[in-house]
Amino acid sequence: MLEAKDIMTTGLITVTEQTPVREAIDILAENKITGLPVIDGDNRLVGIISEKDILIMAYHKITHTCDEVVNSRKVSDVMTSEVISFRPDDNLADICQVIMSNPFRRVPVVDDDGRLLGIVSRKDIIFFAFNKKEVANQA
Repeated sequence: MLEAKDIMTTGLITVTEQTPVREAIDILAENKITGLPVIDGDNRLVGIISEKDILIMAYHKITHTCDEVVNSRKVSDVMTSEVISFRPDDNLADICQVIMSNPFRRVPVVDDDGRLLGIVSRKDIIFFAFNKKEVANQA
């Protein structure tokens, strides 16, 4: 059985709740990624900030429906805090099914204490499914 730990990306770029949104936007752009795990001082997952979270701010700016300036906002103001996560030994097929059934592009992998270990994205699953010979043998 394939598990999250078999394909998860580790060595993640993260931010904290106190990170300025402008900095998070720059990190996403510079690294060509679509989301960042948000962690606390003990590396526990507290949320995710994604392009979609930031796109909402962009819409308000474009339509002049919000006077708040992006530079004064923190990640905690816009992040998604209700995050579905998995454990390292969770079945990859179950993870794939959850991602297919939801609009998000990635799920964090955490230990039993909620500490961030890695992330599994749509791209990770697709790459693994079509570029690893082991999948054909274990499917």
